[in-house]
Amino acid sequence: MSLFDPNNRRLLKVYLAISLLGCLLFLAGLPYGLGFLAGDLLALIIYEWNVHYWNRVLDSGHAKRGTGFPHFLINFTLMGALMILAVYNSSILNIFCIAAGLMTVKSAIIVEELIRRKGDQS
Repeated sequence: MSLFDPNNRRLLKVYLAISLLGCLLFLAGLPYGLGFLAGDLLALIIYEWNVHYWNRVLDSGHAKRGTGFPHFLINFTLMGALMILAVYNSSILNIFCIAAGLMTVKSAIIVEELIRRKGDQS
């Protein structure tokens, strides 16, 4: 389920709402807003890359024991590199706002799933 899947526009709308709300909340301070934006963009890139990678693995049908290890190593290296960059450039990026930005995609998926389940109960 990609954020840009034309059959599931609700997930994209929830993601955009969370992202815009986060950006508006952190506009008061430049390092906070830039940190949130950097984390948000990296979360979007990693999520879409995960969707593409795992769809390719599932379509090929050739998953082995260590299939996902290099992929997740790259994901966590990217997240760690952004966090380390924030530690050394704290006047530009805020590490806590990067962490909040990295959680936007996860938050959008959780909220969208809650909305879907509430709609199923009605």
